[in-house]
Amino acid sequence: MKILILGDIYGKPGRDAVASYLPFMKKQLNPDVVIANAENTSIGGKSLTKYDYDYLSASGVDYFTMGNHTFRNKEIYDYIDKINNMVRPSNLKNENAGKGSLIFEVKNKKILLFNLLGEAFISNPVRNPFLEADKILEMNEGKYDLAILDIHAEATAEKIVLANYISDKVGIVFGTHTHIQTSDERILNGTTAYITDIGMCGVFNSAIGANFLEVEEKMSGRDTKKSFKVAEGPIRINGILVTLYDNTLKPMSIERIVINP
Repeated sequence: MKILILGDIYGKPGRDAVASYLPFMKKQLNPDVVIANAENTSIGGKSLTKYDYDYLSASGVDYFTMGNHTFRNKEIYDYIDKINNMVRPSNLKNENAGKGSLIFEVKNKKILLFNLLGEAFISNPVRNPFLEADKILEMNEGKYDLAILDIHAEATAEKIVLANYISDKVGIVFGTHTHIQTSDERILNGTTAYITDIGMCGVFNSAIGANFLEVEEKMSGRDTKKSFKVAEGPIRINGILVTLYDNTLKPMSIERIVINP
């Protein structure tokens, strides 16, 4: 089994690049399912409108994970409970809309997909991701053949410690949120395909997808209320391809995807 996972899709440039490249990637890599993090796709790099959800679905994305900006655009409330292929962070304290986990079937195998937010340097009120992972896995015990986690977090240590903590129960753990692809892909403990951050689908010369000028204004203190704008220019597409043994669903390999400008 092959699973293709794309990093945070940032703004219209990232969305359009995925639409352009994904059909070619699917032809070349032949994945059985495509997952993408889409919490930065719409409205200046925040949340996911129904239009963009439909656009990416039509482009070949099968399942969506989200993050700290999931509900920044209120339009998402109109459709998130009507769809069955998106997970938002399960451990958000003050949010009940949408699903924190779901189970789908690929090649007669049941896949549990879930999404968590880290605690370190994240402003959203969240429950402890370690305890939340325990809760989700216990609640779904015996119901899945493979579990996949998107840990949307700032701190690299938090991601890998969590992955190690659940490595006997989760076959794929990938980090999102920092938009910078790390080169630490590995088979953790012989059981879990892991990478600290899979990177971004967005403008290469940018501040994680945003235009430099507005970010500089805010970081320098000259205008702390400055709104970020989606950058323009050549695109980078990042992701991973995980290959698993068909009989056991143990990870065989994890490969980084890098398409440069």
